Formats: sequence, structure tokens, C-alpha cells
Amino acid sequence: MKTLDARIRFTGERRQVTALFYDIVGSTELLLRSEPEKFFRSVSALHQSAEAIIRKHGGFLHQRLGDGGCCFFGYPEQSEDAAESAVRASLELLRVAAGAETKTQAKAKARRPFRLRIGVATGLVVFSTQGDEIVGTAPVLAARLQAEADPNSVLVADSTVQLTRQKFDYSLVREARLKGFEHPVALWRPQERDQSTAEPSPSQGADRPIRGREKELAALSSAWNSALGGKGSLIAVVGEAGIGKSRLVGEFAESLRQSAHETVVFQCGRRLESQPLHPFVSFLERLVAESSVLKDGDNDAFMRALQASGRELDASVADTILAFTAERSPATSRNIRVSDLSGRAFRRKVIEAAADILTCKAAGLPTLLIFEDVHWADDMTLELIDRLGSLAAGLPILVIQTSRIRRSLAVASEIELPGLTAAAVRDLVASIWREHPPPGLSDFILDQCDGMPLYAEELASFFRRQPLGKSLAEWKGLLREGGVTSLNDLLSARLAATGSARRAAQFASVIGREFSISLLTYLLEGVSRRSVDVDIEQLLSQGIIERSTTSHGSYQFRHVLAQEAAYSSLLKSDRRRIHRRIADLLIGEGKPSLPAAIAAWQCAEAGLHDAAARFALAAAEASVLRSAMQEANVSLELCAEAVASLSRRHPDRPELALSLFELQGVVASALEGEGSESARRVYARAMQLLRKQPSAMRVKHFPIYWGWWFTAPNILTQQSRARILISDMQAVEDRETRLQSYHCGWATSFHAGEHGFCLDCVAKGLALYDPESAVRNRAFFGGHDAKVCGLGESALSYLLLDEAEASEHAIGQCLEWASATDHAGSMVHALYYAMVLARCQGRYDDVHALGERMLSLAERHGLAASQARANMYCGWAELMTSSAAGGEERFAGGLALQQQLGTDDNFSMHSDMHAQVLRQRGRSAEALATVQNAINVGRSSGQSFWLAELYRLSAQLRGDLNEPLSSIRRDLTRAIQIAEGQKAAWLAERAKQSLDGLPRP
Repeated sequence: MKTLDARIRFTGERRQVTALFYDIVGSTELLLRSEPEKFFRSVSALHQSAEAIIRKHGGFLHQRLGDGGCCFFGYPEQSEDAAESAVRASLELLRVAAGAETKTQAKAKARRPFRLRIGVATGLVVFSTQGDEIVGTAPVLAARLQAEADPNSVLVADSTVQLTRQKFDYSLVREARLKGFEHPVALWRPQERDQSTAEPSPSQGADRPIRGREKELAALSSAWNSALGGKGSLIAVVGEAGIGKSRLVGEFAESLRQSAHETVVFQCGRRLESQPLHPFVSFLERLVAESSVLKDGDNDAFMRALQASGRELDASVADTILAFTAERSPATSRNIRVSDLSGRAFRRKVIEAAADILTCKAAGLPTLLIFEDVHWADDMTLELIDRLGSLAAGLPILVIQTSRIRRSLAVASEIELPGLTAAAVRDLVASIWREHPPPGLSDFILDQCDGMPLYAEELASFFRRQPLGKSLAEWKGLLREGGVTSLNDLLSARLAATGSARRAAQFASVIGREFSISLLTYLLEGVSRRSVDVDIEQLLSQGIIERSTTSHGSYQFRHVLAQEAAYSSLLKSDRRRIHRRIADLLIGEGKPSLPAAIAAWQCAEAGLHDAAARFALAAAEASVLRSAMQEANVSLELCAEAVASLSRRHPDRPELALSLFELQGVVASALEGEGSESARRVYARAMQLLRKQPSAMRVKHFPIYWGWWFTAPNILTQQSRARILISDMQAVEDRETRLQSYHCGWATSFHAGEHGFCLDCVAKGLALYDPESAVRNRAFFGGHDAKVCGLGESALSYLLLDEAEASEHAIGQCLEWASATDHAGSMVHALYYAMVLARCQGRYDDVHALGERMLSLAERHGLAASQARANMYCGWAELMTSSAAGGEERFAGGLALQQQLGTDDNFSMHSDMHAQVLRQRGRSAEALATVQNAINVGRSSGQSFWLAELYRLSAQLRGDLNEPLSSIRRDLTRAIQIAEGQKAAWLAERAKQSLDGLPRP
């Protein structure tokens, strides 16, 4: 075991102590009348006696001040009765000093009698661990009182009187204005009292029945009765901290104990906003007993646990939940396309599965679901609560959420908790007092607490511990002298009253509101488990902590305000040292025992910013992989702060910054769109840093290149970036990275009409293709297999170059390889290429058949963007082969969804189809306007591969509208020029045929 010196020792602390100053009256005159040697021996003997008396009563002689001394009680060891001990010591010290006059003559020669002045005061001080610095009003006031005391007397401050009035009789000497104190100070003189008359200390009353909430309890009971009839609801209990939200819900839940039902409590936690569905996952961990079941995706064990709890569910529900909870490689979290619609569909599916688990028993057993502290809930938990609220209307379920803030919920009823009424406060004070409180005290407490129950309870308990005077001024003085100006001060005072257990509470507060005994014992190094258990029992009995309602074997502060009071009593330097000890433990663990978000916060508070950044990145990666982008953003903000706090010379700063940029780009793309300014800004900053790094670093962070390329504002910029990307990756050894650089090249160059460069990129890229690497990377780069993409892109380029045989061969290979991958994203991608190819060739039946296959696959996998495209193409094909309006409606629906999703990367061709739909319905003027807009967008953006066809369609529409032949000829001439410039012989020939068919001028 390590020595005490090896433990965490505080550099300082805020603590309530009692100071005692004593001084010899007329010491100078005594010295002048005595021999110096005798006087010295007498003074030394007095100091020795004083020190023995002080130590006997649990105090500490801090300094000898020549003819006096400065003493402290409650320091260095805490003591519940420090104030009482100080007063007893002062009275004994007077007796001993006065008793010197009755000693025998022999002893009198060695020691002279002295008269003493003593001052005693209590208050909060800050002191260093070494004890060489103590700052606070208590020692200053004690010194001032000592100077005011008559010879052979003690003067005691109000702050000490209020803590000891049950133990001593006091008489008010006078009020005096003391140097440095704004208000007059009461001077009290103590006398011993018969201790048999002392009153027992009041109980904490943690289980005291709730007061003044009859109306709210009745509303909850009414909602429960409706739920029993199959008409459940969602109720939001809203109010500020300390207003009694949890107390109200707890009292209501207790009232149902005798009835058959199930109650499940979900605790949202501060700093867990970045952990998606954390309260629900914690519930599942309690259900399965072993968290490894969820992390390893053990379906059999999970199903057994669900069945054992009475939950009979379809296996698909378990599969969905385990797909969410199972640990997975963070590699794909950097994929910009991880934010696609399939991820959002997965998120919705998880919410539905979670709701199924929580409601499946309701048919046979009424269910009460309580979500505490929803103001700290993550976004997915809020979605789950909303979903439960909508389901509850037809089930015997009552869902209650407590929150400090109001949420706009269409399906929720709201109970807003106001402050307690005057009558309720009087009732509360009387229940704490156990007898009639002094007249007017209840109203005084009401005025101080403004109806807040927790504040009223703590104030009443504070005054209950004091023998009170009858005047308002005295009560105000008690608060002033006790340093009580807020609820936090009262909670701190209660904490101080726990004696040595206070230290355990302070360490626990650094862990968080909830803590385990094992971690607390680890922090209190050198303290036995038995001693920790004793401290825990003391904190439980004082109502400061309680057993956790959500984690077996753990404890939590009864109120978050109590945790904050304990935390704020520590000096910042000591907090950091405790945080550091926790952080070191988490860093050393293979799998951190606390959530990554909490680990990140602990490391940040410890000043370990590199570790904080890594934990925050891990939390963000886990959220991104679960399509929880808002939650990921919370962790990324913490990570950004940690990286910014690192020295620019820190060796890991570039790596951490680049990893941060990668995830920020993904999240910004998901939350604000792939073309958003925020996403582009992130990737631009990342590229500035990445291009300064060595080749190995560039390969590792290739996703930044990809995101920078993908989020380019237009095809012209994207094509320019693709060339930079290919050039920068030429020298790297990693084949997959070079392949993906060519992937960017062929995807962009086709749209830019650079078909030769496109085919060159496909040839060079597919020469590097490796099927095993493709399996790992297809979800990362574009959400599809690179070979499928390359073959599909080359099929289109070959068509436009009028190489029909090569085009058909390539599209055949594309479809065949996509089928072999058995990967939904790749199969949909291949079908889209085949559908576009058939559309170019006017094969309407093939377009429709391919579109229906694509739609079926997209619906099965929740690919909304692909559903939009499939419906557009099928609707177009239907309308081009029939005059029925159904095709137009289907096309319009697909187009509207695509515009809503913002996923149209083939705007030119889709505008062409839209114009043809309008033309088919006899709206040629609108069709021409649509085509002209597409031409303008294509020219400005650089998407020029279909410009020739847009000009050709424009000519046809001008003919429909009987526009001058010159304008029609001009459009066709432009189409030929563009097609020939792109070497797109197939397009050029189509335009030439249209031009040849015009009447000669």
C-alpha cells in the first residue's frame, strides 16, 4: 500500500472552520515588572497548556503570536462539532489561566498568572494543504473579537452562536462596529450549560411526503387511469432545478406500488448528450446483465434476456437493436456518404425497434415510462420519447418526462411546476420542525426561497439546527454570519456537517452525479473499503446521496445541485488532480469503463488535451456510425476545444486536427447538405493542412481529399480538384488510394464531357482494383463498388463516343459485377447506369423495367434518393409510351422528392426529361424555359456532357412554338459544336440529323 504522501492530496480547500484567537492582557506591563527569564518561562508554559487544551478538544494551534495564539477547529481534520469544541476549549483555557493564581507558592515562582482575552468565530475559509495560507473572514473576525473582549472573557461571533446555542447559554454584550466589517457585529458571551438539556438533532427527512403538489399528483393519477383504459399519454413535467420535478414523479410512482404494472426509469445525464440513446442502452445493459451481449451483437443471449423480462418480440427487432449497439470499426465513419438516406432510414428503424421493446408488454401489463432530466437528452432519445408519446394514445402506457426546459410537443400534455404556495411552505417547515416553528419564520423562509421546495427544505433544516431568536434581524444575521446567500451555500453547509465523509463526497462529485464504489475507492487511495462504506452510509443518512435507480450497485447524488455544491467546494487545482487520476485510469484501460464522452470530459478537465481529443473522436465516430449526427457534433465541439488547447508543437496535433476535420466534414454534410458552405469550409481548411503533410499522412487521411473533391461547388471546380487529387496520389504506394483518386477523376470528367480522360482514368483505376479491398472501401467512397462505377461510367462515355459495342459490353459487365457483390448500394448504382443508358437510346420499356427493379431494391434498403430517381425514370417512360396522366404524376413525385433531398447530380439529363414530360402534356413554352435554365446551369457549373442534347431539344421546342428558323438552326449548330468539341460523335450525329431535317432557307 502506498503511503499517505503518495495519495492524491488537495493543494487547498474551501471549508467551514472555527477560529479561536487568544491574547495575554497587559503582557508588556507584566514583562516590565518581571524578570525576562521568568516571564518567558511563564508565557511558554501558558502556550503549552493552551496547545494541550486545544488539541484535547480536537483543534489545532496554527501559530504562536508572541503573547497570544491563533487556533483552528475543523482543520486540518474535519469535525461536525468544531464550533462547539472551540467554545469549550476557550472556556477551559480561561479556567486554566485564572487557576494559576491558586497554585502553590513553589509553582507560582515558575509561572505567573495571566488574564486572557479570547475571540471565537466560524465561517468559510480557503486554505492550502500545507496550512501555511488560510484566507477567510473567520480568523479576521476572531482576532477583532479578541481585541474587544474584557480581561478573562470570551467573545463569540453570531456564526458560532447559531451553531452552538443548544450547547451553551449566551448573553449579548453589545453590538460593535469592527474594523473591516460593514455592519455592526453582535458580541456574545458564552456560559456552560447542562448538556442533558440539549435537543437531539433533527432527522434529514429524505422520505418526507411531498407538500403542495396535490393538483399535479391528481393530474398524473388521472392520466394513469386513462392509460389503464387503453388511452395512454405523454406528460412533460417542467420546472427549474430544485422545484421538485423528480420528487413529484417519484411520489406518484410510489403511489402505484401496490398495483400490477411495470415502471422503467431512464436517466438522461449531463455530458452524455453525445451518446445516442444512452438512457435506453443503459436500460438494455441492465436487462441483459452483461454489456458484452450488446457490444458483441450476441443475438441468442439478447433474445433470451428479452424473453426472460416478458418481452416477446420478432427477431428482426433484436437484429436492429444489436446492429445499433454492436461495436464496429470506426474506419467508415469518415465517409462523407455515411450521411446518406439509408443511414437516416436506419436511425428511424432503431427508434421503432426501441419503442417496440418498451411497449410490447403493455397489452398485458400497464407500463409507466419515466425519462428524467430530458434537458440533457440526446436527439435520438428525444425522438424515442416523441414516438412513445404517439404510440401511447392507443396503449395502457403513461410516459413522463422531467425537464428544466419546455419542448414543443404536439402529443404531450404539460405540467409546469410553480413555486410552492405560502400554505405549502408553512406545512413543509412544520413537518421539518416537528413542532410549531417560531412565529413568522415560515413566511421568512418563503420570502427567501421564493417557493422553491428544495431551498425551503434546506433553509428550514438550517434554522432547525440553530436555537433561534424571535426577530427578523436575528434570522437575517444567522444567514449572513453563516455565509448563506444561496441554495448552494445551504447544501455546502449540509455537506460540511458530514465530517470526514465530506471528502468522499468531494471525490465522488468529480466522477459525476452517478458513481461506483469501486472507482471512488480507487480515487481515495490508502483509504480502506470499510472506511469508504462508512462514509457512504453517512452521506446516505444525511440525504446527500442515494442508491442509483438506473445502475445496480452504484450511487448518485440525491440532486445534481448537491453534486455541484460538493464539486464547487474544491479548489480548481485539486479538481484537476482528481480528474487527472480518473483520466490516467481511463487511458490505461483497454476499454474505458466510462462512456467515451465522459472520458473526454475527464481528460479535458485534467489538462490532458490530446487524450481528450482522442476520446471525443471515438465518441463522435460511434455516433456517426449510428447516424446520430447531432450527437456527434457535441463530441466534435469538445474535440475542437481540446485540439485548440494543444501546443502547435505537439507532435500529435496535425493527426488529431485532420481526424477532427474528417468527421466535421461528414457531420456538416449530413446536417446542412453536401453542398453547404460549412462542409466546404471544413474540407478547405483540412486540405490546407493535409497538403503540407508527408505522403503517408496524405494516404491515411485520403477521405479529406475525397470530401474536398465531392463538396466542390460545381463540376468545373470538381474537375480541377480531381486532377490535383490524381497528381498528389501518383507517388503513393497504396494501390487502393490511387484507385480512388482515379474514381474521382472518371466520375467528374464524364460530367465535364472529357470522355477520353474519363476512359483513361477507368483503365488505370481498374488496373489497381482488388476485390477484397473493395469490400472494405465501397461503403467509404461513394457508397458503391469502384469497379461497378468505372464500368458504368465507361458505358456512358462509349455511347456518347459512338462506340456502341464497347458500351454494351461495359454495361453488361457492370450489371454482372454489381450482382456478384451482393451490395445494395452497388446494385442500385449499376441499375441507374443501365437505366440512363437505355434512356439515352430511347428504349422506354427497358427504362421502365430497370426502374422498377431499382425501386424495389431502394425501398427494401431505405435508399430514398434512388427511390426518387426510379420513380422519375419510370414515370417518364410511362408518359412517353402513353397519354395517361399517371406517368406525369409519378415523374412529378420523384422529382419533388429529389429536390427535397437535394441529391440531383445529373441535373442536365433530368431537366431534359422534365421538359419532355411538359412537351408531352402540351406545355412547350414551360418545357423550353426548363431547357434554357438547364443550359445556363450546365454552362456555369461545367456539367456539359448533355449540353448538346439540351440544345437539340431546345431547337425542337422552338419549332413547336413556331419560332424563327434561324433560332432553331442556331441551337442545332451550337449542339454540333459542343458535341464535336467533346468528340461525342453519337451526340453530334443526332444534332446533324435534326439540322438536316430542317427546311432549307
